[in-house]
Amino acid sequence: MATYGKYQVYYEKIKTEAEKIREENGYLNLSKAFAHWYLKNTLKMDEQDIAETIIDGNGDNGIDAITVQDAKMTLYQFKFPDKGKNIDKQIDEKTVLKIFNGYKKLVSVRKPRSMNENFLKFREIVKEKNIFDYEVVFVSFSNGFSQQALDAFESESEDIRDTTGNDIQHSLILQKNICDLYDRIQKKAKIDINITYKKLDQSYNLDENVKSFVGFVSAKKLIEACKQHMDVIFDENIRLYEGDDNNVNEGIYNTAIGEDSCNFFFYHNGIVLICDKCKNSTGNQSVLLEGASVVNGCQTINSLKRAYDELKLKDDVFIQFRIIETDDFDLRAKITEYLNSQTQIRDSYFLANNSFIRALQIELLNKEYFLERLSNEYAYKHRLGKVKEYDKKHILNLEKVIQIFAAFYFNEYAARAKSGKGELFDKKIAEILVSNIDATKVIHAVEWYDKISQIITLYRKCKRSNNHKMDFFEYMDMDVSDEEYQKVLSEFLFLNTGDLLLLNAISNLEKTSVYEDEQDMVIDAIKMCKNAVTKSKLQPYQATRNATVFAQIQKDVN
Repeated sequence: MATYGKYQVYYEKIKTEAEKIREENGYLNLSKAFAHWYLKNTLKMDEQDIAETIIDGNGDNGIDAITVQDAKMTLYQFKFPDKGKNIDKQIDEKTVLKIFNGYKKLVSVRKPRSMNENFLKFREIVKEKNIFDYEVVFVSFSNGFSQQALDAFESESEDIRDTTGNDIQHSLILQKNICDLYDRIQKKAKIDINITYKKLDQSYNLDENVKSFVGFVSAKKLIEACKQHMDVIFDENIRLYEGDDNNVNEGIYNTAIGEDSCNFFFYHNGIVLICDKCKNSTGNQSVLLEGASVVNGCQTINSLKRAYDELKLKDDVFIQFRIIETDDFDLRAKITEYLNSQTQIRDSYFLANNSFIRALQIELLNKEYFLERLSNEYAYKHRLGKVKEYDKKHILNLEKVIQIFAAFYFNEYAARAKSGKGELFDKKIAEILVSNIDATKVIHAVEWYDKISQIITLYRKCKRSNNHKMDFFEYMDMDVSDEEYQKVLSEFLFLNTGDLLLLNAISNLEKTSVYEDEQDMVIDAIKMCKNAVTKSKLQPYQATRNATVFAQIQKDVN
């Protein structure tokens, strides 16, 4: 019998969002739409990246999505019940065996009999790259593995370990985790914390709007103050927790639980908090931080919390802490940048403080667009009442804007925008890209990208359809018989990953040709891309990031 308590309520809320995603993207089942929802909210992927991550439809071989980070490949399987009464079901043995079968086909030398475009893409990645670690992640709105499923997992993992010497890691994201994720999405970023300290003195003050305090605090008292807010207290930190197997984190943890714990203060740098307002109650040695955020020390606090949760954190562990009081968001961002400059962070973050980008943000605001120079800047400022409500399509991510801008206006960097967008943030290239950037150009490119995305979604809906939807062919002004339906659709497979290839083609056509009808130009661009991809004899997903294919289209246009 279904439980009509907390999980039932959350299930209905998430189901509503998943159903909307299913309708917008043409997914054939709710679990695929749930996968889309999860990837969007945990990995912060956009629509096109999600589509390239999800292994959709026939030929997925039991794997719902795959991500690759450095030498690690993560395989996802998603389960979301169609009905609320099924939320207490467990992950069964069949589900586990299914994804392990998919893993074996993914890494096997022998080509599977059945596989779709995305599965083939990741098989090629396995062949091309050194993948040393694999993780299986089960994301299921259920309450865990059945015993048979657990036995199957251990058996399959042991078999792989004996055969290859590799361990298959696994993670379970279940009801509670998914509900916590939903809470984090909805939760306001502004939090207040109260820290009982050992010593705290006023330090350097710049003016009435910028004050600072320095002191030291018991590690236990610090964790007790922060533990209820671990999901949001690092909202302004550049890096989140990097895990227990990180060497630095392991060192922090070992010091905090070891014989040398009394020297923790001298061995570690301490933490920095930024807040809107700092209220110091000297009588009971307590400080209230309104709108608090840890901007340096995420690794330290998480490592100490690990020791605290395991009841191993020593009483004599003390840590230095610094408090900066300011409500100036630009200053807060700058402080965060410089405090974290000792460690490797994304170059795109430093571009956020480029004067051209600052000017662009103001220009776009005047045109009713909000450019997020900083990660999650809009949500954070909106929750604090610092910015008004913007339509979702008018909230622009800086990294995506640079990628679109390069593909639309710079032929020489268009292929890089798809194959290695990180290169766009090399300082020399970034300076070229942003030196002549303005709001009008950005909006024009972004609007074209949105139109292209809608057309690609139209194609995907037809590809997923079981009843031969003709919307894409009607757009292309093509007559296709039922017998030829799948064959002709397959000729346009490049559209699955061809967003920036098509964008660049349209940009070049717009510069060199005159069209009375915008749709005619798009159709010509699609046909040009199709011909160039076919001529390349590459797999479609390879061709859409290949510099020679981009150059061929640019040549054909001219």
